[in-house]
Amino acid sequence: MATMGVVRACAPAAAAAATAPSADTAKRKLSRSARVLVLGGAGRVGGSTATALSKLRPDLSILIGDKNREKGKSFAAKLGEQSEFVQVDTSNASMLEKALQGVDLVVHTAGPFQRAEECTVLQAAISTKTAYVDVCDDTDYSWRAKGFHEEAKSAGVPAITTAGIYPGVSNVMAAELVNAARRENDGEPERLRFFYYTAGSGGAGPTILTTSFMLLGEDVIAYNKGEEVKLKPYSGALNIDFGKGVRKKNVYLLNLPEVKSAFKILGVPTVSARFGTAPFFWNWGMQAFANFLPVEFLRDKNKVQKLVKSVDPLVRAIDGIAGECVSMRVDLDCSNGRNTIGLFTHKKLSVSVGFATAAFALAVLEGNTQPGVWFPEEPEGIAIEARKLLLERASQGATNFVMNKPSWMVETDPKEVGLGIYV
Repeated sequence: MATMGVVRACAPAAAAAATAPSADTAKRKLSRSARVLVLGGAGRVGGSTATALSKLRPDLSILIGDKNREKGKSFAAKLGEQSEFVQVDTSNASMLEKALQGVDLVVHTAGPFQRAEECTVLQAAISTKTAYVDVCDDTDYSWRAKGFHEEAKSAGVPAITTAGIYPGVSNVMAAELVNAARRENDGEPERLRFFYYTAGSGGAGPTILTTSFMLLGEDVIAYNKGEEVKLKPYSGALNIDFGKGVRKKNVYLLNLPEVKSAFKILGVPTVSARFGTAPFFWNWGMQAFANFLPVEFLRDKNKVQKLVKSVDPLVRAIDGIAGECVSMRVDLDCSNGRNTIGLFTHKKLSVSVGFATAAFALAVLEGNTQPGVWFPEEPEGIAIEARKLLLERASQGATNFVMNKPSWMVETDPKEVGLGIYV
């Protein structure tokens, strides 16, 4: 598997900015109707992505790839005449390669990615020279995908892994904060923290619930002053202010892939990620699972899927009361005391995840990604001048979206240190 050293973003970023097309040029390059295959297209994330793509670019031909023929055909029919259904099993390489013939981009949303041993879809995409995006939320899988970088580069295939909402949009937000700090020469970035909140399950399907439970069976990898540290999952609670409409919520450590990629690519020595949900007793439940269920159980996909099936009716009932608001806050602290944040809030995770993934898909189609396998924060993955358009698309319908602001400007309860100065 390929590894990457800790690097500064400045030099490669400048090179990418000099060569990548502008948004207008990119749109002109996508003059014909491109064909996009969404794998897991009848599921919650895939369906949301296909819907967002059809709204952002009505001229696209969208193929709904799924194992479930009945659900897939029904959804494709609802999506409109630019859509059709293709039956695909992502574990079947020959079926995948056949489905990818004549396709410009494949969007892989058919998780869960936890415990997956092979990058079957990515390998099929490289074999058929098809551009690739996935919504992977597993650290091991994402770096396994990164291991195909040279193969994809040689084949001329642009590919981005972890390109959903979080990880994905949150990575780009972090990259923009770091880039701004270094561009303004305003202190060296020292600490980067990702905070996420979702009401209920966020309207998530069984696949995302399975992912959440399986993460409780993994040690949390974080970085402290350049050193990797292992921490207990769903520990280290912090009370974080997510701004208007959400306010303060408790969040807990989870092992998320943006921590490792941001540490290695952006070169920030201290990085961590936390997540929380509501109502409050869901957090208690997650802590109980992490503390009392055997690790072997939480790492067994079949057992976790059975657990999810048993609790799913209760989850749906509570979702009806709690809603599905999602909020992301990314904090950057620099050596001179500078603190800036990015904040993203949307009333419906099930909608926003689609626009987030669609934003990456369009960025790749429009020529903003170089051949190879990239993380979202790499300038070769999303060219620096293309990030603004990506974030605009991803934040469609957001109730709050701000970037590069001091925390006191967006918090609901800033602290006054005296003389009208807030921190």
